[in-house]
Amino acid sequence: MNDTSKIKNFFEYLPECIKFYKLKNEGLVKAIFLMILIFQIAGNFIQYKLLDLISLDDIELLSSFLTTGLVNADIEELYPSEQAIYIFVAILITLLLVKLISNLLLSVYMYSYICEIKGRTLKAIDSLKGAFKHIGRLIAYNIIFGLMVAIGTMFFFIPGIIAYIIFVFGYCYILDIKLTVPDAITACSEITKGKKPQILSVFAGFFLVFELPMILIFSGTSFGTACLASFFSTIVSLILQRLIVQLYMDLEYKEERKNNKFSQI
Repeated sequence: MNDTSKIKNFFEYLPECIKFYKLKNEGLVKAIFLMILIFQIAGNFIQYKLLDLISLDDIELLSSFLTTGLVNADIEELYPSEQAIYIFVAILITLLLVKLISNLLLSVYMYSYICEIKGRTLKAIDSLKGAFKHIGRLIAYNIIFGLMVAIGTMFFFIPGIIAYIIFVFGYCYILDIKLTVPDAITACSEITKGKKPQILSVFAGFFLVFELPMILIFSGTSFGTACLASFFSTIVSLILQRLIVQLYMDLEYKEERKNNKFSQI
């Protein structure tokens, strides 16, 4: 029998995590899945419509600026048009809003899953109330967490990965123990001390099994490909929530899990 008092390897978590459809309230899972998918497809539609308003030259200039950060200041023609910049900002805002809304919906799933592991069965309305009771904290943590990972990624990529594996459990602390954002950040730092290599190996397994194939398969730029990618990415996102919760439970409730005080789904 596996020792649930410590972090397991990715393939030990996998059988439970791929049951993304398995909550006692199956209707809630379907509703969350459908809403996330609708928002992602709507975001893709808006993005493609806005991109149609930008010339290929402006797209190339924006791409060059984003990848190299260099624009010839002496040649005005090498700057993207003002309209292209506004449209790019609109696309960025759309993507961020879709990401935020999707994450908030995923928080409802995460909250329900934590409660079920701890032996509580919730109605859909209770899951929504429980998750959104501290919606301000969730939004703030989404922004802070995203900035930490983004800024870390800009510095040789590795700091971004480290920030992710440390602070991704903050959502669980806010939803489960109702911690404030600063306290959740502190708790994440404490709970992952000495365990970062094991946590990293679990998320590396997730990336290789789920994320990498999606990147390789859905590499097209058409709207249809983006919609298909959204469908599978929604499934992968739900699987990831279960993986995060499973890791969190082993880190935060290691003694309770060791003594089988929590029922398993």
